[in-house]
Amino acid sequence: MKSKLCTSLTLLTFVLLFVFVACNKAGKQNDNEAKTEEGEVINSNPLLANTPISCPNAPNYGDTILFTKPKSGGDFFADPINNQGVQGTYLSWPEGLKLNRNTGSINLSQSETGVRYKVAFVKQGTTDTCVAQLIIGGMTYLDKIYAIDQNDTLAKPIFNADPFGPSICDASDDSDYPDNGNSGNNRCEFDDAAPGSKANDQKLRVRTRSGIINLKKSLADGIFGPNVKNGDFKLIPIQYQLNDGSSKAVQSVTVKVMYYDKVSNIPTILQQEISGKNLSMFSYQIVNGRPRPPLIIIAGLSR
Repeated sequence: MKSKLCTSLTLLTFVLLFVFVACNKAGKQNDNEAKTEEGEVINSNPLLANTPISCPNAPNYGDTILFTKPKSGGDFFADPINNQGVQGTYLSWPEGLKLNRNTGSINLSQSETGVRYKVAFVKQGTTDTCVAQLIIGGMTYLDKIYAIDQNDTLAKPIFNADPFGPSICDASDDSDYPDNGNSGNNRCEFDDAAPGSKANDQKLRVRTRSGIINLKKSLADGIFGPNVKNGDFKLIPIQYQLNDGSSKAVQSVTVKVMYYDKVSNIPTILQQEISGKNLSMFSYQIVNGRPRPPLIIIAGLSR
C-alpha cells in the first residue's frame, strides 16, 4: 500500500512539474511574440504588436478569392468593402501583393496571382492589428526537385493556391506544344505569347491546353544549352489565360528552372527552401518570404 502511495505521489509531482514548466514556457513566448487573431506567430513586423480578439476592421474584400479581370486602358483593382472613413495603415505579406497602404486597394493586374496572402489593417492611434487571409486567383507550380531517372518528369500547375485541387484545364499529351500549331482551347491557354516571347521558344516545354511542363523534354531539347552544368538556371515567364473568375484575363507566372546532375549535389539551403515552401503550401498557410518564382529543380539522378 505504501509503495503504491509513493508511486502515485511521485507521478503527481512529475505531472505538476511538467505543467508548471509548460505554462511558464508558454508565458515567456507570449511575452516575446506578437500573434494575429488566427494565432500565427509573427515576429518580422513591428506593427503586429497588439492584436485584439475581435477585429471588426479586418480587411474585407467581399470574397476570400479575388480574380483579376480584363480591362482595357488600365489595371483592375479590388477595394475593401469595410473601413470606409477609418484612417489607418494597410500591410500585407508575403511579397507580391500590390497594396495601397493608405486605402487598402489591391492592384490585381500587377499582383502575383495564384498566391495566398494575409492583409492587415492598423487603425490610426492604436497598435491593434486586424488580419484577414485571401487568395489572388491564378496558377503556379509547386516548388519541387524532379529526378529524371525516377521518371518524375512532369511539372503540373496548381490553381488558386490549392495543391490538392483538381485542374481546371483539359488534359493533353506530348503533342500539345506551340511548335505543332497548338495554342490552348476555350478552357485554358498557355504560352500563347508573341513569337519569340514564348516559354517554348526558350525550350521550356509547356503544353498549351494543360499547362504541364515536360522537364525531360525541356532538358533534351536544350533548355540549358549544350554544356549544362550544376547550378545552371533560367527565369522563364509563362503567359496564360483561364476561363474561370478571371474571365480569361492575360496573366503570367515566371518560373525558375535549375539543373543538377544528381540530388545529392543540390545545396542544402535550396532543399530546405523547397521543403519549407511545400510545408506551408500543403497546410494551406502563406508561404513566408518570396513565394515567387516557383523553383523547379531538374536532377538527372536521384542519388
